[in-house]
Amino acid sequence: MQRRNFVKVLGLSAFATSISGFELIEEKGIFSTDCTTSRDMIGPFFRNNAPLRNDLSYPEIVNEIPILVKGKVFGNDCKTPLTKVKIDIWHCDHNKEYDMDSDEFRCRGTISTDLEGCYWFKTFIPPPYAGRPKHIHYLIHEHEGYQKLATQLYFKGDKRIKKNNWIKYPWDQKRILEVYKNEDGLSAVDLDLYLSKI
Repeated sequence: MQRRNFVKVLGLSAFATSISGFELIEEKGIFSTDCTTSRDMIGPFFRNNAPLRNDLSYPEIVNEIPILVKGKVFGNDCKTPLTKVKIDIWHCDHNKEYDMDSDEFRCRGTISTDLEGCYWFKTFIPPPYAGRPKHIHYLIHEHEGYQKLATQLYFKGDKRIKKNNWIKYPWDQKRILEVYKNEDGLSAVDLDLYLSKI
C-alpha cells in the first residue's frame, strides 16, 4: 500500500516516522514532514534586486556585534541538501531603519547555496525596534519544485520574544538561536532550513 493511501485509510494527520527520524504530516491533502521550517511574515520592508554579496556590514557599525550566519538548505525528506537555492537576506541597520530606496541596499543581500547546500553571510546582530525582538529576515525563493519560504532568525535570550507571538509553533524554537564563538573567535549562529514541495 502506498504511503499516501495508507494515510487516507487511517485518517491521521501525523502517522509515521520517516527514515530520517521526522514525523510525516498530512494537512488538507498536502504531505510534509515536521522538519519543515516554520514560516514567518515577509513584512513590509522587503526589496527586490538586492546585490549578490555575503557581507552585509558597513563602516558606520560601532556598537553592534559582528556575526557569521551559516547553515544548509534541505529538501522535504529532511536530509537532501539543495544546491543553487537563491536566498534574500535583510534586516534593519544600526539606527533601527530599513534601507528602502538607496543604491547601497544597506543590510540587504542575495546569496545562494553551494554544491553541498551550504550558505553563509556576515553581518551584525541588528537592534530591536518598536517592541520587536532582534531578527534577520529570510526569503528562500522557489527552487525546482520547492515552495518559496519567508522566515526569520531570532536570538536566544532576547526577552522581547513572547509566546503566541514569535513562537506560536514548536518549530519556531529552532529559529531562536544561541550565539557561540567559532574557531576564529567570531560570534556565529547556525540555521538549517527545510523546504516543502509545491
